[in-house]
This record gives sequence, structure tokens and C-alpha cells, in this order.
Amino acid sequence: MKRPILIFIVLSAFGYGGYTLYKNIPESSARASRAIRTDTAMARDLESVVTATGEVLPLLSSIVKSEISGRVTTVHVEEGLAVKRGDLLLELDRTSLLTRVREAQRSLEAEQLRLGKAERNFERLKELYTKKFVGEKEYLDAQTDYDLSKLNLEIAQARLEDAEDDLSKTAIIAPHDGIATRVDVIDGEVISGATSVSNGTALLTIAELNELYMEANINEVDVERLNVGQTARLRFDAIPGSEIEGVIDVIALSARKNENVRVFPIEVVFRAADTRVRPGISATVEIPIASVQAGVSVLLSAVFNEAEKSYIYVQDGDQWEKRLVEGGINDLQHVEIKSGLEVGEVVALSRPAEFKEATDD
Repeated sequence: MKRPILIFIVLSAFGYGGYTLYKNIPESSARASRAIRTDTAMARDLESVVTATGEVLPLLSSIVKSEISGRVTTVHVEEGLAVKRGDLLLELDRTSLLTRVREAQRSLEAEQLRLGKAERNFERLKELYTKKFVGEKEYLDAQTDYDLSKLNLEIAQARLEDAEDDLSKTAIIAPHDGIATRVDVIDGEVISGATSVSNGTALLTIAELNELYMEANINEVDVERLNVGQTARLRFDAIPGSEIEGVIDVIALSARKNENVRVFPIEVVFRAADTRVRPGISATVEIPIASVQAGVSVLLSAVFNEAEKSYIYVQDGDQWEKRLVEGGINDLQHVEIKSGLEVGEVVALSRPAEFKEATDD
């Protein structure tokens, strides 16, 4: 008799526990579904910026080449060395050019002697011609020889100047102040000169590292909000914590296509007070467009757009109130609420369930 009663009690306990578990699971699920993340409206200083990434480049940079071909005899600079305009950078072998100059000098001297001889002969025959002692042919031949000698002298002079000019080009000098950022040749290397049919050998690169610029691409939506002369801030991935102020110097007049997106290249000029900022490093530019102080704001995810209007869901006890608001600027994290919300009010960061159903319908 006792055994059936015990079995009945155990089965009743299991049944009650199952019923309680069945009843509580849906309630817990309902509470969990109603629990959504929130944000509290606060007064913040916001700044709207246009952001882009790009590369730092020297504002003034020159690839130095030689106008003549030859063999490098001496390199006077090393990478990283500061140079002034007119400083000697490297020298080419002068042997063959010195020979050319000496030959041109001797040729000029010979033509000067010939001219003297032709001039004396012409003057003599001119006097004899006036006295009718020689015929016209002899006189005219002497005059022609004299004129030819003058022309030959001019040609010899030009050849000498050309040889001396080429000789002077064996000394490669700095075209402007800067830093030798690259030296691409060594002593003894044979180089080719830059001519109309040859680009020539790149000898070294000189860059002005105080005046730099950053080139970045701005999308066609944002570029209309930018102006030449506008202030910008630059940060560098390789130099955490460093920030330099620059100015927009160039905005392209026509768009370019970059991965199926139309962009406008801009150039932001700045002075590099920090020696760690060098050509070639990547940078991020921020260009302030608008700002507000102590504006009522919430996280961007708290604002929902429907039919070109903005709404937020404000907590009212255990309920949510859908409220129309007027949005302002944003800083990519928070958005200004110009009207429709007060500081301290709590807003939903996702659409409450009851409003999801209404939206779905």
C-alpha cells in the first residue's frame, strides 16, 4: 500500500516541476526579447569632418640626371646629406672632353692664322685691283677666301664653346636646396646622358623635406564641401600621437575613377616640424566641415529613418515612445539631435519589438 503512494508522490513532483519549467521558459524568453541596448542623451561637442587617406610626398623633388654620357669618377654625397643649390654632387671622367677642348683650341688658332693670311691677301689684291694691275677674278677670289676664313673662324669658335660646355657638364651640381634621399650610382659606373632619344640614367634624388604635401582622393559627395585654403589635420600611422596642421592647396577640377568610384584628388600642404615625417609614409587627413558645442546627441544607431524622416524610440517607463526628431551633424559616432530629445532621456539602439511588427505590417 505504501509503495503505490510513494510512486504517486514522485510522479506528481516531476509533473509540477515540468509545468513550472514550461511556464517560466516563455516568460524568460519574452523578457529577453524585450531587453534591448540603450543610450542616454548627453550634451557633447561634435565636429563633422571629411576623412581620407593618402601618401606624403615632397613639394619639391628632383631626379638628377647628366646631360652627357660618361664614367662616374667621384660621388660627393651620401643618402641623407643636406645640400645647397650649386653644390657639387658628383663628377664624370674629363679625359676625352679635355682632349676635345684642346683640339678645338688648336683648330681655332689655325683658323685665326688662315683668316689673317686671307685678310692680307685680300687687302693686297684690292689695292692692285684699284690700280688695274690684277683682273677682277683674282680680286673676287681673294674676297671669297677672306669671307670663308671668317666663317671658318666662327665655326671653330662655336666648336670650342661646345667642347667647353660639355666639359663643364662633367660636374653635376644640385639644382636646389634639399636632402639627397636616394643615390643610385657609385664610383666607376658608366652612365648615359639624357637626350631627345634617351631618358638617361637617374643619378640621385634631391627632395625638400621641410615643405611636404599629402595627396588624397575625396569622393564626389564630399568634395563640394571643400575649398582651397581650408585647414586640415594630418595624422600618421607610423607616428602615433603626432598631428600636424595643413592647408588644402589643390582641388582637382575633374574627377578620376578609382575602383568604380568617382573621386577628386586634393593636395594638402604642410610644414614637417617632426623629422620623422618623411616622403612615402601613409597619412590620414581630417578636414573639419561643421561643429557644434554642447549639442544634445546620441549614438548614431539610435536614429532610424523612415520615408525620409528621422525617428528615435524614447523609454517611457516600461514602454517605448516613437518620436520624430530633427538630426544635425555627426562625428561618425554620435549624431546631434536638434529637436525632439532632451538631455538625460534614454533611447533604444534597436527597434523595439512592438514597432518591428508595425513596420513589418
